[in-house]
Amino acid sequence: KDFAYHKEKMLLCKQAEQGVPLQAEQYDWLADTDEEVDEQELEAHYSYMAKIQEVPTTDSDTNLKPVEQ
Repeated sequence: KDFAYHKEKMLLCKQAEQGVPLQAEQYDWLADTDEEVDEQELEAHYSYMAKIQEVPTTDSDTNLKPVEQ
């Protein structure tokens, strides 16, 4: 998502927090984008957890030789 998208969302959120009345379309857009953020965070979390599980530990790989430099 580009700069303009995030800038618009930030401005609308600030206006809503300050009590500025928003149009119905703006409220709907904020609600829709909040759901997208939650999905992105969840996807990032699962990706991170998968990467953590792929990292070998020193205890489980006792047969590996040290890397020569």
